[in-house]
Amino acid sequence: MKRILFLTTILTFLLAACQQKDMLWTTPEVEEEAAARWAKSAQEHLAFLDYNYTQNVPRYLLVAEVEKPVVNHAKAALGRVLFYDKSLSRNSDVSCASCHKQMRAFADSAGFSMGTGGQLMSRQSLPLNYTVNFRQHHRSWNTEEAPRLMWDGRATSLEEVMQMAITHPREMNMTLPEVMERIRSKDFYLHLWQKAFGHAEPKASEMLEALSQFVGAMSAHRTRFDELMELHAGNPRATIDTVRHFYYGPIDIIVTPPRGFTLSEFRGMQLFSTHCSPCHSPIRRFQEVFEACNGLEVEYEDQGKGKVTGNPKDNGVFKSLPLRNIGLTAPFMHDGRFKTMAEVIDFYSTGIKPHPNLHPLLRNPNGSPKQMNFSAQNKQDLINFIKILTDFDAGGDVRFSDPLRRR
Repeated sequence: MKRILFLTTILTFLLAACQQKDMLWTTPEVEEEAAARWAKSAQEHLAFLDYNYTQNVPRYLLVAEVEKPVVNHAKAALGRVLFYDKSLSRNSDVSCASCHKQMRAFADSAGFSMGTGGQLMSRQSLPLNYTVNFRQHHRSWNTEEAPRLMWDGRATSLEEVMQMAITHPREMNMTLPEVMERIRSKDFYLHLWQKAFGHAEPKASEMLEALSQFVGAMSAHRTRFDELMELHAGNPRATIDTVRHFYYGPIDIIVTPPRGFTLSEFRGMQLFSTHCSPCHSPIRRFQEVFEACNGLEVEYEDQGKGKVTGNPKDNGVFKSLPLRNIGLTAPFMHDGRFKTMAEVIDFYSTGIKPHPNLHPLLRNPNGSPKQMNFSAQNKQDLINFIKILTDFDAGGDVRFSDPLRRR
């Protein structure tokens, strides 16, 4: 009996110790101490980071006037470390990568992401790896007009996006001077700064530039769609008209699809190029439609761009995206309301609502909401086409992975 009592006492003590350890481990002080210990060893492997961020964009895209991303490799490598560093948030509990996960095309699986201290965001985190050339894509047709970033278009540069995330009270909740103080306290950052900027005196503007270089290096071009487009429209004599004709070509009754496509995928591409491409084209330099009210509601609780501009004509207007890698980024829409792509297609088939700012492309000639009325086969064809827009290689690209993870 005494032996059992003794063992019970020991187990109780060990359990309490484990619980105490777990409790302590979750505190910012202990996490910061652990991060500091890791930082000392991190410098040893930082010298082995891959500094080459060159992207081998398929020829057919170059023919279609899509440019290769232009990247400063050393600055992008520095940006990679900053992107994953949780110590740059108020409680050292979140980083950029907490809401933008590599395996999800740098989007989040949550409808509303969680910021520092467990605070919830008010919108779904936008994916970052959804186009071939991020910077080129966000230039407007009117080159004098600044690009529009974020769901509501309130940012005009990647650097501005980064600063907003760092200083937003529900995201990282830091001031730039506070962030720079933490950066300057870590020797490995001074090492990376020397490589990127030629000096070891970090500045806030340089931090934002490095982060933007890292995000600007992301490119989703290793998809089955790109392989097939290259096969059919990437020959040395191809022109931009060749590319566009194959993608936007006339819709006929197809019995045998072009080589490499399944019949369903090719039918899906024809449907997509007809109904979806103005807002979501995977082959254009720029989106024809950068932003739109798509009729999710008759009255929006979140007014989108209208909240920024104060103009009632902008109410319900949100950024539209190319759909490269979209299959990795569920849930969908600015509020994550649709859990599957099938739900999204059902909405555009029969669910568009008569909002006063509904985009003209989603209206009938009499102004009423357009209903696509997709058949069950149409819906499956669209899903099968959208699947081949996924760049699965990007999720395992070590150049964009976490360089600070504990090994």
